[in-house]
Amino acid sequence: MAGLNALNKPGEVSRNQRLVTFTRPPIIRARWRRIFVSWPEEATRSGTGARRCRPASRRRWTSSSPPSKSPPTPPNAPRSRRTPAPAASSRDRPGRWPRWSLSPKPNPPPTRRPMMTRLPCMTAFRTTPKNFRPLLSPASLALLSCSNSNVEMMRALATVVMSLEPEDQQRLLSAALAEPLIHQLASPFSPWSTWLMLGGRGAGKTFAGARWITWNALAYPSQALIGPTLHDVREVMIEGPSGLKAMGGPAYRPRWEASRRRLVWPNGAVAYAFSAEDPESLRGPQFHAAWADEFCAWPKPAETLAMLRFGLRLGEDPRLVVTTTPKPHRALKTLMAEPGVALTRAGTSANAGNLAPAFLRTLASLYGGTRLAAQELDGVVVETDGGLFRAEDLARCRAARPARLDRVVVAVDPPATATGDACGIVVVGRRDDRAFVLADETARGLSPAGWAGRAVAAARAWTADALVAEANQGGDMVRSVLAQADPPCRVKLVRASLGKRARAEPVAALYEQGRVLHCGAFVALEEELMALGSGDLEHSPDRADALVWAVSELMLGEVRRPRLRAL
Repeated sequence: MAGLNALNKPGEVSRNQRLVTFTRPPIIRARWRRIFVSWPEEATRSGTGARRCRPASRRRWTSSSPPSKSPPTPPNAPRSRRTPAPAASSRDRPGRWPRWSLSPKPNPPPTRRPMMTRLPCMTAFRTTPKNFRPLLSPASLALLSCSNSNVEMMRALATVVMSLEPEDQQRLLSAALAEPLIHQLASPFSPWSTWLMLGGRGAGKTFAGARWITWNALAYPSQALIGPTLHDVREVMIEGPSGLKAMGGPAYRPRWEASRRRLVWPNGAVAYAFSAEDPESLRGPQFHAAWADEFCAWPKPAETLAMLRFGLRLGEDPRLVVTTTPKPHRALKTLMAEPGVALTRAGTSANAGNLAPAFLRTLASLYGGTRLAAQELDGVVVETDGGLFRAEDLARCRAARPARLDRVVVAVDPPATATGDACGIVVVGRRDDRAFVLADETARGLSPAGWAGRAVAAARAWTADALVAEANQGGDMVRSVLAQADPPCRVKLVRASLGKRARAEPVAALYEQGRVLHCGAFVALEEELMALGSGDLEHSPDRADALVWAVSELMLGEVRRPRLRAL
């Protein structure tokens, strides 16, 4: 309850915000795992021109006891002279249910749908007391207090919770935490801008994302839904068994408008559907929050994610939720290494209570212990089959930069064209019998003079004693371009007579021995190393090629083949 106690006190109004003021606490009743809130007669809405809430005594479904008898009124008496029925109070009747008890006493269902109001300015979108009559489920309080995603809703719910007795508060939150699984709640321990949930098949990723979007719709009018295709957005994220339309219930179920590709809630909040196949469609719209599903299945993950983030600019704290089954893709590993990313992992077994028992038994017997099971069932990032470099070797090769180095070289893998592949530029040093990767200066879209100047600048910055450049693309042109940039050291040209995999095998053996260490986090470089030799590369591994040349120069030297002189 620490997060709830830190909010505004009941009746306190923050700047540019309309809240609900109370002179008496609300009445809460639980029925079939739902909470019904009735507001006493004195409760009013703040704001100019607001009307009094309907008294609790005149709503039959919200009263905790049957209405008391009142003196008969003549049938022809004017309406204004009729004597209203006095409000019934459970405190005055011995043997009745306690006023603030969360007992499962059945109450009649509500006679009207919950209502939300919208201020003239959409950015000032706020809720009213009727939003929480009834709430969707008891898990709402725990979800909001843990995710810290909705300050407006937390303030309103804090008013309700803080009016309860301590034992009732504990009972309510215990019931709330029993509904969502722990991995389906965002991290409450640190502020985050992106929540990345990696899970196996059936781990509950769609449920977690749909629940988060549903609660955001209570306070934020504009959100985005992005999937691999528009078909996936509609069939999985919106109309699936754990989709958005299954979250709200009959009273708060959104409406899908296929012609406009958007989902509209009864309160006017809108979630727009986008396909990752068309990143340009994200230009122009702006949102308060977004949900990206199956990120690793996107055809252009990095480009689509960049366009989406440019549109997350509404509100004080726009946030993004990414749910996906992990794959060894560069875009995913780059996202995992970003600051402000809260990472949640969950395997399929974490949601076993909601899955068919035969499903888990069959998959465990067929794929148990394989790399496919680790990726699809355990939610673990597994490197591609056939790769020379393993993830565990790269994770183990972290070290601080030594104070002194024996040699330093800068390796260059020139591009074939200025608009084609990137120019790989990697700085590697050696001390004793170990190599240290110092920097990755790889750049894309540079002219020959541009990448030559960049390589020479790196050689000066690290006091390199050699510039090693591959001459297969350009030949002597590479030497002349580097010479025009005035290098501070000698230039050595090397020619590749073997394939990329054959050249990288001796270097991979050095990694397994722990003789190559990385002085920093080189996500893009490590991604190319793990994909090298597997046939799963999307483009030329320029960074990995430059690293192989640099380590070969420092650790392997020139390997001469034996020659037969005479018979």
